[in-house]
Amino acid sequence: MIGRFFRKFYLHIVIWTILLFLPFITYLYQPDKIADFKPYSALSHLANIIFLASNFYLLCYYVAPKYFFGRQKTFKLLIFLGFIAYVALNYAIVYFNPNGELTHFTKENILFVRLVIGPGIIYSLCMITSSMIFLYDEQARQKELNKQIALEKTKAELTILKLQISPHFLFNTLNNIRWLIRKQSPDSESTIIKLSEILRYILYEVDGPQVELFKEIEHMRNFIVLQTLRLPIAGNVNLKIENDLKNRMIPPLLFIHFVENAFKYGVDSKTAPEITFEFVEITGGIAFTSRNRILVYNEPRASEGIGLTNVRRRLQLLYPNRHNLSIQSTDDGYFKVILKLTTDED
Repeated sequence: MIGRFFRKFYLHIVIWTILLFLPFITYLYQPDKIADFKPYSALSHLANIIFLASNFYLLCYYVAPKYFFGRQKTFKLLIFLGFIAYVALNYAIVYFNPNGELTHFTKENILFVRLVIGPGIIYSLCMITSSMIFLYDEQARQKELNKQIALEKTKAELTILKLQISPHFLFNTLNNIRWLIRKQSPDSESTIIKLSEILRYILYEVDGPQVELFKEIEHMRNFIVLQTLRLPIAGNVNLKIENDLKNRMIPPLLFIHFVENAFKYGVDSKTAPEITFEFVEITGGIAFTSRNRILVYNEPRASEGIGLTNVRRRLQLLYPNRHNLSIQSTDDGYFKVILKLTTDED
């Protein structure tokens, strides 16, 4: 990648050097014209090259990345202002020319061609080339980003599969179901159904890049129900869904890591747990909140740190500049996670 950068860098240097010395190539074939060399013409040509190069890279690496997608009016306005500035530069070059070029062009009635048509063609070619380079680089960046998203999604799915379809999880859940059946509890059948729905969702629903938000919430609801069967002391475990919450497409298994951690650290054998999960509508997207009282003060294991790192990485890839993740421990002994996602397109 570094080698490609330097090859690109040298190529640009060569191209601008050729453009800089292009007007002086004729001196190689007609040396007698060197006596007619005018320093002011050389300086004006240098000023043109510096202006075009500055606008070229400004457009390619700042204006286009910031305004090309979504703010086309601003993008076109900035290009137009650049063109006006280039016309003004050429007018200043002609106006201050000690050889009286302004008078000459006025007499020949080609002042408009010299100051507008010619610079317009040159400036347009420069901006079109810059935009094409930006689009090519953006396409390459998007391809690389899609590869990373696919890789991170696969890693995340494997991590979640290990967490939820592990022998430990199945053993505890099946033991709880057996206990319900022995008690002839009316909840035993519904519990089996919820376990089957969890397995079906993970095995068949998360193959695509996105799932419906309500399906993800239903998966979380089933998971929470099975986790509450294991509570040694009854407590408050709530999943709140705002009435105005809209269904939308989101990446699968994006919130379950926080649910898992809430039960891991918010449940012990002495205190009634207080765990709350909530989805609310915000401008342009959703906000997810997980809140639990910290009852288990274990040092985080390496795998848990990796899990959170993977979540952060997925968010950076899937929602660049469109998410806000806040994780904090409050002074009154609660652990709180707030994840805000901008999911709606402009």
